[in-house]
Amino acid sequence: MDHDLNPTGDEPGIGCNLVGQEFAERKEVISRDLFAHVERIEELPDGFAYRFPAGDAWAAKALDFIAAERQCCPFFTFELVFEPNGGPLWLRLRGSGEIKAFVLAELDGMDLSHAVRT
Repeated sequence: MDHDLNPTGDEPGIGCNLVGQEFAERKEVISRDLFAHVERIEELPDGFAYRFPAGDAWAAKALDFIAAERQCCPFFTFELVFEPNGGPLWLRLRGSGEIKAFVLAELDGMDLSHAVRT
């Protein structure tokens, strides 16, 4: 499934490079292994921030996610923020308004009801 949110051709479109079954499998994996563990979601002007528990295991999972997503969704700006004193980890997905809409569309259907939204 390619999600091209800019069909005018003025700028490169925003769309995942994965399609069909490959896309569905990737979405299932990141939903189960990463986003199911989000503690808090903060809306940013140009994207979203997702808080995960403190710990090296979450840092490794977030880095694995970024490495894979850079291949299929190269239009994102990824940020990892480690709060001081062993605090939680924040994964930020940022970019344009189109990217924000893309994130909302792709995370739709993932159960994030457990996460606090601010």
